[in-house]
Amino acid sequence: MAGFFVEYVAAFARNEPDALSELWDAVGLFPSPTGNFAMQREAFRDHCVTLMDFYREQGIVRPVGALLAANELFPNVAQARLAYRMLGEGDELVAEWEHVYILRRTDRWRVSLTIADGEMAAWAAKGAEL
Repeated sequence: MAGFFVEYVAAFARNEPDALSELWDAVGLFPSPTGNFAMQREAFRDHCVTLMDFYREQGIVRPVGALLAANELFPNVAQARLAYRMLGEGDELVAEWEHVYILRRTDRWRVSLTIADGEMAAWAAKGAEL
């Protein structure tokens, strides 16, 4: 699982929306405080482009993700919690939050669901609309 998230954060760092979206199930679920929604992989890929552009606009030059916890809930179903630190020039901290993921393993681990409330709260506190 740790290797999966190294690959996941690296895809963000390289600004590779195709690589990132391939690490998701065909349909990803996104519960949020303002309502739940789902995105098919191609729509999620487009969302990744928007998100990567947003990060650059906020001055992020290097995302860092640390796996805080991961455990298998059922065979081939796991949960993970990551701490993200978004760094700008000179490793200045731009934003930080925790993120929760539910993953499923078929041919490999893939994200099925994410809860991004921490990220949304972090950007709202900075006055940046995500």
